[in-house]
Amino acid sequence: MRLGVRLGDEGGTSKNEQRNDAGCADSNDGPYYPRFVKDDTVRKLLTSLVLGLLAGCADRAVEPDQEPENPFAKLLDPLPGDSPEGEPNLQDPIDLRQRGNGFFANGEYDQAVAFYSASLEVKEDAKTYFNRGIAYMSKNELDKALADYNKAVEMEPMEASPRINRGLLLQRMGKTAQGIGDLTEALKLDAKDASIPLNRGLLYLSLAMHEQALADFTKALELDPNYADAYINRGYCKQRMKQYAAAVKDLDEALQLAPRNVLAFSNRGNSYMQMGEHDKAIADLSEAIRLETKDAQLFNNRGSAYGMKGEHAKAAADFTRAIELAPDFAPAYRNRGLAYHILNERDTARADFAVALKLEPNVHDGIPREYLTK
Repeated sequence: MRLGVRLGDEGGTSKNEQRNDAGCADSNDGPYYPRFVKDDTVRKLLTSLVLGLLAGCADRAVEPDQEPENPFAKLLDPLPGDSPEGEPNLQDPIDLRQRGNGFFANGEYDQAVAFYSASLEVKEDAKTYFNRGIAYMSKNELDKALADYNKAVEMEPMEASPRINRGLLLQRMGKTAQGIGDLTEALKLDAKDASIPLNRGLLYLSLAMHEQALADFTKALELDPNYADAYINRGYCKQRMKQYAAAVKDLDEALQLAPRNVLAFSNRGNSYMQMGEHDKAIADLSEAIRLETKDAQLFNNRGSAYGMKGEHAKAAADFTRAIELAPDFAPAYRNRGLAYHILNERDTARADFAVALKLEPNVHDGIPREYLTK
């Protein structure tokens, strides 16, 4: 699988996401916050199976008029989504596994687990343990997934895929250092797979080990110069390191390869915002919104750019849209409250700050002192 999670029978792709989480300050009236989300809601189809709260990146290159490929399309069987016809052969482990693959591809994870388990009763096989491990991950049964990955590694010690998945699972279980160890071993077994250093870079990034992450993303690009995901993540890493101009260059490259990539537009817009190039930031975030119209974070970020430019009415409108899309999104209430404060609509501002404090009682940044007094 492109970002490290591969199922037993065929190759495939996976898509992960990353956006800027740095705060940006308004020089006169206090901070607007481009992004304040504590846990990324992963919307791409397979990401939640592999990285959980770990932020990642996006698609490979997609032509402007081409729909993104379903990441399950080539994941499991030569005929994706098709289960063998007729009654299952309860003595044929491959038939049972392929039926499990079909249920998995359709999101019927309990049925997938049942068929994988039936296949394993007939014959133990590393691929089947591997596939059942991913099905358990989709059910958030992480201990069972780990047991299956352990078995797959034991049975196929020279295969990189189980180590990749186990490494990402360990990160999800809060054992990131062990996960990095698994990905390091996987890279020894498959030194030409660019997805392995990319994933290890993501784990390093989750530990704020920016230099190591940067080296891994660069390694991924050496292995695959057309890897848009690696450009996006390297750009984000540089953004975290406050190398904003260098981040923009990487995101430019990503958009050459993937011209409809929401994450690349969003991250480049956030880099421009950090550089004080507010018009460019607004243009990129507007394009991201055009491509993905129901993302509250994008509206919050563009609202921040408007606010930093001094267009507070437009900022308030974007924060309102963010709140409509995500009613429990505290940063949007804080930001809208600040916009209303600057527009001298103090009662409305006070109401927004009150909601923000109810949602996040311990976060006072961006709220003027007068609204914090009892």
